[in-house]
Amino acid sequence: MDEIDKKIVSILQGDGRTPLSSIGKELGLSHVTIRKRLKDLSEKPVKVSAGLDAKYLGFRLAIVNAEVETPERLRELVDMFSKCPRIVFLTTTTGAYNLTTIMIAENADTLNAIVEVCSVRARKGIRRSEATIGEAPAVPKYLPIKITAAKVNENTPCKMNCGKCTRYQEKACLGCPATKYYRGPL
Repeated sequence: MDEIDKKIVSILQGDGRTPLSSIGKELGLSHVTIRKRLKDLSEKPVKVSAGLDAKYLGFRLAIVNAEVETPERLRELVDMFSKCPRIVFLTTTTGAYNLTTIMIAENADTLNAIVEVCSVRARKGIRRSEATIGEAPAVPKYLPIKITAAKVNENTPCKMNCGKCTRYQEKACLGCPATKYYRGPL
């Protein structure tokens, strides 16, 4: 990325809906040049995407750290949870834990339910785990919260079934946004 590319990315990070003509005017370039540069950037490791304001939506988050028993199980869990609509951050780590996730939920009851029932810490192959509950983050303001338009699946990406879950049945959880059972705003 050269300096112009960095300026384009910076403008779009401030407001991803900024018209190409406005970006061009600010940088002294045509909108055609901006479009070409964005196309070139999209072929590099730069992606312009939509994020949701978690604080505005009233979301809370949980950081779940886990020690996974084997490297094979660690890879399985990373693959499984990379598809979870509640995960906004997932990485392998070194130190006391080898897997860290950040999960979001619409309210405290749903967050507690997913931490205890659906999260990494509730899975086979976990030696120990720790969960930290927090408010919506101050930074970044916009999170890559996954939206599933067609809610037709019986099972969650992590192979759970909300319809059979006690917490869901007792209305202590809104369910998974990737399933037909979901009763939340996403």
